[in-house]
Amino acid sequence: MIPAALKLSVGARAVRALTVLRRRTGAFPGRDQSTAFLGPEPTGDAARRFHVRDKRKLTSRLREFFVFSPALGRTVGVRVLLPGRPSESAPVLLLLHGSGDDFRSWTDFGDAEALTSDSPHLVVMPDAGAASYSRHAVRGTRDTGQGTRVDSDDAVLDWPAFHIEELSAFIADTFSVRPDRVDSAVAGLSMGGYGAMKYAALHPDRFAAAAAFSSPLDPASAVPLFDIIALREGGTTKSLFGDPRHDRAEWDANSPVALAANLRHTDLWFSAGSGTPDPDTEDAVDLLETEVAAHGARFHTALDELGIPHVWRPRPTGVHNWALWRRELAEWLAHVDVSPDAVDDPYADGASFDHVTGEPAFSVHGWDVSLSRRRAQLTRFCDVSGQGFTLTGSGTFRVRTADVFHPGEKYRVTVSSPLTDNSYSLRADADGRLEITGRMAGAMHDPIIPGRRTRHFREFGADAVTHVSIAAPAAHRGHDARDALEPLDESAQREQNDVSGGSPLENLKF
Repeated sequence: MIPAALKLSVGARAVRALTVLRRRTGAFPGRDQSTAFLGPEPTGDAARRFHVRDKRKLTSRLREFFVFSPALGRTVGVRVLLPGRPSESAPVLLLLHGSGDDFRSWTDFGDAEALTSDSPHLVVMPDAGAASYSRHAVRGTRDTGQGTRVDSDDAVLDWPAFHIEELSAFIADTFSVRPDRVDSAVAGLSMGGYGAMKYAALHPDRFAAAAAFSSPLDPASAVPLFDIIALREGGTTKSLFGDPRHDRAEWDANSPVALAANLRHTDLWFSAGSGTPDPDTEDAVDLLETEVAAHGARFHTALDELGIPHVWRPRPTGVHNWALWRRELAEWLAHVDVSPDAVDDPYADGASFDHVTGEPAFSVHGWDVSLSRRRAQLTRFCDVSGQGFTLTGSGTFRVRTADVFHPGEKYRVTVSSPLTDNSYSLRADADGRLEITGRMAGAMHDPIIPGRRTRHFREFGADAVTHVSIAAPAAHRGHDARDALEPLDESAQREQNDVSGGSPLENLKF
């Protein structure tokens, strides 16, 4: 029989993080309590723009904001710690909380203010709701456009858009910070560490360092935990990433382990306790911490296999609590202070790179990609440079290159996929970018009767490779794409397709 203390350590204490007790004592108000003084949520035009609804100065370094986020459709809190070592402009640390906590937790329970007293970072601690760190369709409310809100079954909480786009712009406009990748870091505890590694993997051109403390880094191995998160956020079980038996691509698209290849030039640091209590405490054995330690070990193995440098700190003791996370934050901050300077963006000059993602539209290192597809799939955007790229998967694509070409110059584009071989000419725009479209493998079809016998319909084309090559006109071959080439005659028309193979835009579904 499992001891009651052990059950508690795996369940309420570990996952709920004492939320009920904190609310009862008034130390941790719920979202409705903490924003009630602001009145009703904005409607109409106000609901379509990000804005500050209230702000407070709590200490000489600590500021608190309540902001309305269109990506979330509601007001949320953000705490900001000014740098412990003031400077003309500061690097930014995005510090994320775990499930059962909120934007106050790192300062209220994690001693973040004291631990960063000698740090140069501006520390940003945003709310993350139930801590899914994902785009999540839930039951909520929507703006009618007539000054009222009504219940809705299709409300969407877009936490990545809030954290990465809206909040980043707000911080840059409000504080004197350094906008470069080399001066941006992200870290978090438990689910916050999952969010930190996931954000760093999805946006390798945004963060130079990432850290995770006691975090579930392999979601497909922690389905019940993610179901709890989904329920807390107002969704249903499997509403975050679907059923892992049938929607594995969606789970992989949100897994730091599956996206590990994107972290090659990121300073990585992650840790976990063993689940065994420290000798001087009365804590019970904690199976949740044991489980997340196994996740850390799998992430460590994946990075090792890819040859990606990282720091993995499995601890001989430690349970899923603030005592452990305070120690980990202090050690990681010391590591960041002494670690070698990171490269701002190793691919900004057009060097070849690879990127793995499950997003249907994404931007990375100056390249913008959108995919039209029938089902979720993990896409590999590889060997990307001024000479071309490859894409895996099915459907159609549209790629706008980085500005690595000579403005006004024509280039030969060849698209080779399982469905087509096309060669045509494109002229670089005024920014030195090309916009390339084409077909990949055949679109994956939804079977009429799902099951093992129709599995191939769901997976057809998922691993097919499409090759795209880009070459300068024959007279200029051998020169760099950025060489100062003679501009073409102004009367020359843009040749979208000059071969008999037909237009590459034919039958595309954009």
